[in-house]
Amino acid sequence: MLVSGLLELAPGVRRYFDPACGDGSLLSAALAVHRDEPDLARGGLFGVDIDPAFVDAARQRIRRQIGDLRSPELDRHLVCADALEHPEAWPHDCVVVANPPWVSFSGRQAVKRPSAHNKRRRGWPSLQGEFVERIAQYVAANGTAARLLLPGSVTELERYGPLRSEVTRWARVLGEPEELGDTAFRDVVEPAVMLTLVPRGIVDASSSAPWTAPDPRARELMNALDRFPRLPLGSFADPGVHTGNSSAELIDHTPRPGWVRVRQGRDLAPFQLTEGRCWLRTDLERAHGRRFRVGSLERFRSFPILLRQTADRPMAAVHEEPGHFRNSLLACRAVPNLDPHFITAILNGPVATAWHRSRFRDARQRSFPQVKVAHLATQPFPILDRAQAPEVHDRLASMSQSAHRPATRTDALLHELRVTALRAFRLSSELEARVSECE
Repeated sequence: MLVSGLLELAPGVRRYFDPACGDGSLLSAALAVHRDEPDLARGGLFGVDIDPAFVDAARQRIRRQIGDLRSPELDRHLVCADALEHPEAWPHDCVVVANPPWVSFSGRQAVKRPSAHNKRRRGWPSLQGEFVERIAQYVAANGTAARLLLPGSVTELERYGPLRSEVTRWARVLGEPEELGDTAFRDVVEPAVMLTLVPRGIVDASSSAPWTAPDPRARELMNALDRFPRLPLGSFADPGVHTGNSSAELIDHTPRPGWVRVRQGRDLAPFQLTEGRCWLRTDLERAHGRRFRVGSLERFRSFPILLRQTADRPMAAVHEEPGHFRNSLLACRAVPNLDPHFITAILNGPVATAWHRSRFRDARQRSFPQVKVAHLATQPFPILDRAQAPEVHDRLASMSQSAHRPATRTDALLHELRVTALRAFRLSSELEARVSECE
């Protein structure tokens, strides 16, 4: 698909370059498309990889494919180098076909940065980001095109905004990224997309805007919801216990003297918060090489609402009997003139689900769907002050409070809550139907 997309853009393509070629699978695919042109391998395939074993495998693969176990041109065209450190390894006037390494230098799955390049990057630091920026510069300099296989997060997450801004300084994203989902590749849970870059053609300001857009019907709903207000800036936070590299010293599944209960994501469901099933040590001392964050009990108590982080939609509960919680739970601060039970009614409601699932790819991935602070900050609310609609506010708050109590939580009540939370936005019947389709 990567190669065929390039041929649609430029039918006369005869020179391909992969700056992170691995064992040559993409270059092999290019050769397969041009199966009637065996000379392509000798003059039109170029690749770079930092691993000499991969480079050797790529050479052998192409040689077997063309039936020529010598082809000395491949020794010159498929080279071992760090493409990001050695710009001279990039040949001129090629189209780029690439699946750059998906490596993050920050976050839970971070690895240590292997080199000094681009240390000052703003936003989310990643190896795929450094490659896509360099490829965009190549596209601009050579007046060519590129087809890339990337994690979907690059196209929409806020922390990749600086990267998108830098890329669009040099190149234009052609159309919308093609979503492959999170089942396209074995053992890969991150949704994948195919992205096409072409020269800009005109001078224009770069943009950090997401490179994705919902389907037309979803776009109509998103535009309608965009007119509603959001909770005050900073309402949502990630204050929970971060165990870092000290989980074994901080968390246990059985009680210990002096340890306290700690809640985690699985202890929360819509309108329901159970007591923690794990125990937390709160007096662990700092030491060299030990990384963690606990925080004071007063800080945890200051958040009246908790939300589950690993979920395909917002799931919220009032923080009754407040105590410690891990970072698999997010939190919402008190909002003046809004009852916390009203806020949970909206967050657990159908509009919040529709917004989250339509707007953010993380919610649609099969494995480990995510709710993030930045996503919650965009969540529309029908009102920001009880005085704007006191009857609706009080009714939702009262029903939500009943839903938090097992004795009064019924299917009929939850259905009425859903309908009332939806109608609080006063959408058209067509848009209400669209909301229901997203649940």
